[in-house]
Amino acid sequence: MFIIKKILNLNSTVFIFILFITIFISVNEFINIKELREIKIKINNDELVTNDKYEELSLYSSAYLLGKQGEYENAIEKYNHLLKLYPSTNIIDVIYFNIGTVYLSDALSKPLSDDGKLTIENFQKLQSAIISLEKALAINPLNELAKFNLSILYSSMPNEPSKIISEKAAQELSNIPIGLP
Repeated sequence: MFIIKKILNLNSTVFIFILFITIFISVNEFINIKELREIKIKINNDELVTNDKYEELSLYSSAYLLGKQGEYENAIEKYNHLLKLYPSTNIIDVIYFNIGTVYLSDALSKPLSDDGKLTIENFQKLQSAIISLEKALAINPLNELAKFNLSILYSSMPNEPSKIISEKAAQELSNIPIGLP
């Protein structure tokens, strides 16, 4: 009680100023906590997070949902954009794991070639999946899902793709300039 009387005996404007600052900080923290709760609910419900204050989380949410919807190329592009903008993010191992998983899902969603082997495109996607999963494990060696996916890839990955070149691969090869510039 003595302390309160002492504070009130001080200049009352100082006391009121401190009171207003305390109220302002409290309200601001309450708003931040409320936003984070809403974001957590959206993430748990697999909904898109759109919040300019949390751009990293919004990009991650967008990439994750694109991958879940089967838009693999767009998901990989978003994840790579996220890595470019936030190269030292706390979830970099999760991003690499997700990139590897998206490459794997994309390759497995495509049919085999006419001779029953992987197409060149799918073979390259599986190799990209391996590279991404290895990066995830290099960052976080305790990532059990990355270990599991890698073990499946290592045990089932063929040595080479089909010798049959698809129309898409032939078109991509035809766009390569021949000769020196």
